[in-house]
Amino acid sequence: MTIRPDRRLPVAFAVAMAIGVPVYAQTGTPASDNEPDALQSLAPIEVESVRLNTEVLTTPAAVDVTEAQDIQQGRAKAQLDSALNRTPGVYANNGSNFAQNLRISIRGFGARSAFGVRGVRVRVDGIPETLPDGQAQTDSIDLGAVERLEVIRGPFSALYGNATGGVVDITTTTPASGPVDRGELTIGSYGYRRIEAATAREHGDWGYALTASQLDLDGYRENGEVKKQQLTGKLERRVGATGTLRLVTRILDAPDTQDPGGITLEQARADRRSARDANLAFDSRQYASQQTVGLVYEDQFSDQQSYEANLFYTNRDFIQYLPFRSDDPEVNDGVVAYDRDFFGGGLQTTRFDNLFGHENQLVAGVDVQVQQDARERFDNVAGDKGALGLEEDQQATSVGVFAQNVFSLTRDLELTTGVRYDYLDFDIDDAFINATDPDDSGGRTYHEVSANAGLSYAWAERQRVYANVANAFESPTFTEFADPAGNGGFNGDLDPQKAVQYEIGAKGEVGNAARYQISAFWIDVEDELVVFNDDGRRDFFENSGKSRRKGIEAKLEYALTPDLSATAAYTLANYEYREFVDNNGNDYAGNAIPGLPEERLFGELAWRRPDFGYAVADMRYASSFFADNANTAKIDNAWIFNGRVGKTIPAGGDELTVYLGIDNIFDEAYFDNIRINAFGGRYYEPAPGRTFYTGLAYEL
Repeated sequence: MTIRPDRRLPVAFAVAMAIGVPVYAQTGTPASDNEPDALQSLAPIEVESVRLNTEVLTTPAAVDVTEAQDIQQGRAKAQLDSALNRTPGVYANNGSNFAQNLRISIRGFGARSAFGVRGVRVRVDGIPETLPDGQAQTDSIDLGAVERLEVIRGPFSALYGNATGGVVDITTTTPASGPVDRGELTIGSYGYRRIEAATAREHGDWGYALTASQLDLDGYRENGEVKKQQLTGKLERRVGATGTLRLVTRILDAPDTQDPGGITLEQARADRRSARDANLAFDSRQYASQQTVGLVYEDQFSDQQSYEANLFYTNRDFIQYLPFRSDDPEVNDGVVAYDRDFFGGGLQTTRFDNLFGHENQLVAGVDVQVQQDARERFDNVAGDKGALGLEEDQQATSVGVFAQNVFSLTRDLELTTGVRYDYLDFDIDDAFINATDPDDSGGRTYHEVSANAGLSYAWAERQRVYANVANAFESPTFTEFADPAGNGGFNGDLDPQKAVQYEIGAKGEVGNAARYQISAFWIDVEDELVVFNDDGRRDFFENSGKSRRKGIEAKLEYALTPDLSATAAYTLANYEYREFVDNNGNDYAGNAIPGLPEERLFGELAWRRPDFGYAVADMRYASSFFADNANTAKIDNAWIFNGRVGKTIPAGGDELTVYLGIDNIFDEAYFDNIRINAFGGRYYEPAPGRTFYTGLAYEL
């Protein structure tokens, strides 16, 4: 898509020149009066995560893009949190407990998740990772294969359906990234070992990309061992003059991922590396195997209209040993096992027209997805599978129809409107029925409409202000539907949460030296889904009435010199319950929503010279927050500093890069994960101390 450039002289550019801010051309050479081309704006950054192939700058929403060198270069490549935490409004934690999976929160949505991702849609290479019921895992995403990461913040992402937090859209290595043939070895503290091999090539109309890796980790804490292998692949074929057929696949084998569990503050102070006693007694761990295959076809009907179609299938085999055994012989649920089939497809078309003499872009499409889980729960007998206590067949069916339109009201003012209808059906068929255990089958069907509208105004060249309003819904997942009054079953009283967002913002570029974005948001939520645990066993969920999120997010990327750049991202937000009386009669109105620091800061200073090497220092700060709805357990703030350096050594026609990284340089004692509302005050999962790693990357 060709993006229409803004036409006016940027005021910020003139101010920058007047105060002596250095401005550099895209080539990395200083701009001069003799080089008029050097004064052109930075190359547009295009995004696809808004359903339109459009430019970040013109989108009337908070959208952020992270590229490969910030995701991969000199990193240990363990989890996605290192890439996500540089985005304002995003809080990704639990990077050191692989059994609980990464927790991702955007504008406060997703913090309730006991494991995995809730409230955020995750896509990889155009294929959904988020299930129809709204849950997702990131363990099958190999950071070493991630080439680009886009994030939409807030309910403006409603065109993807069933999420209130936003979208994380990931692109892995493409054949066009080649020619690449690379081998890499990384070793580090606490038994960290990672081996990677990657290749990418184009041959005429064909192309392929493949990344394979193996990760082994002894773990910072006791009972924290991890073993997993991953494969990420693409095979592309150009079809005709404009078409591309792409086969994508991801394979995960994680045969042994241990869980050290949450501990009390007293235990953490006595021994930060200890595991919860029950996790050791019940050998808490998980096994996961996942295979995803998808087909994506892109082509054009004409110069004015394009389309994209996809089909996919995912199978996930999972078993988890939880650290409890019920005293009730009728309630056996310490071992969770399921075999999941997730499949579906989508079709969308995009058309460019002139309406009444104005540019117009329309995208419309449909998504159809089915999730089928054969789920069982057993007693956990000292780490072995005991008696069967639950057997269910679960199916979620989702059908979504959407349309979004961008209309140029004037040369400098664009109106974006979008609407989506979702049919979402949940069915649980209870197959575990006997004289003492009645039929707990159940189901719910939702018909939901989500919409957004936004204005984007170019007040100067490459300078924009925008405003939007949007609503979204988020259903309970199958896990969250569990009835606290029985052994599993279906909690028919649980409703979806619904959010309405109001947002204003500004974004732009200062010459060729800097990009900036700033946004302010206000989000009202009804029937917020919150977690509770009042018996020491599994987590259950309830609706909290009303809550509110409001805040400011800002990011600045600045090229100090052609080789030296600085990045800063800041979030200041307030997340609180407005109306919430829990099932025990406790009134939490006015309390902060737990698990969410109100203030966060990311800063980075990076020096890079492609033919020599790099040196990068970064820091992140999270203010104090609460671990429980009552706001009685307060988590201290934390400042974390990291650094990495790499040296490129020519080896004939090849290149060898040697790198060294240090995470948590000043050995800050903080908590990588907080288990929200955990029973017995076991909220705390201590993060690793000072951590070293080093690696070799050899590229042919």
